[in-house]
Amino acid sequence: MKFSLKSGKGGPVRAHIRGALYALTLTFTSVLIFALLVQFVGMPSPVIKPIVQVIKALAIFVGVMAVARNVGRRAWLHGGILGLVYTGLAFLLFSIITPNFSITDGFLFECLFAIIVGMASAMLLRLRRRSI
Repeated sequence: MKFSLKSGKGGPVRAHIRGALYALTLTFTSVLIFALLVQFVGMPSPVIKPIVQVIKALAIFVGVMAVARNVGRRAWLHGGILGLVYTGLAFLLFSIITPNFSITDGFLFECLFAIIVGMASAMLLRLRRRSI
């Protein structure tokens, strides 16, 4: 079995970077809009974290859509990789923006969450493509 970095439009590595950037852009704008909404409307604290998780899951799904077009096999693996790349880049971005941002024990949960969402998204996209 031969693994090539080149397939389709620039290969999987470029696809992962592009997909992660799409996901980060969507996350950043959505979280900014949500923060403004919370500021003006006000929401109870227990509601905020689940909504942010939904935003992250949707952003990962969008990123996986970009990756799934450029990989032939093992889309689930590429979806998981995208989730991990997205989490790493999101950590870097938000650590630059927020001065007191640090790695906590929840970071492992965030990584696992992103990997699982990425894998599930890729599998759902593959099933959808086969049923058409």
